[in-house]
Amino acid sequence: MADEALRIAKAHDQVGLIIAGEVDESGYVLLMQSLAALDRQDDVHLDLGGIEFCDLAGLRAIVRAGRIDEDATPDRRVCLHAVPLQLQKVMQILGWDEMPGVAFDEQPLDSYPDTGHPAPDAKQPACD
Repeated sequence: MADEALRIAKAHDQVGLIIAGEVDESGYVLLMQSLAALDRQDDVHLDLGGIEFCDLAGLRAIVRAGRIDEDATPDRRVCLHAVPLQLQKVMQILGWDEMPGVAFDEQPLDSYPDTGHPAPDAKQPACD
């Protein structure tokens, strides 16, 4: 899926998405639709390495992707892969880097060539 500034592809080997471009108001609906379409049985893996900009609403949706509703405790873990430094800093300031159900992995997920995100060597993510 894609809009003008946001590209989202399904991860190949696990429940997850590879998100690239700009996450802002114009792409928020696409982001929410993509997150909602994920399997609710397994942990969610989100590769953020290709994100150039992410507003607060988009980042909040990403870190809360493991919750079925707004007030619920995490039903599944959200593993954030290849988080850009600027997003790491924002999450640390907000305390979201220590949210229950959120884990981090420096390794990117595999990808498809049209995402513009490089495919890594075949390593298992540290979040598993």
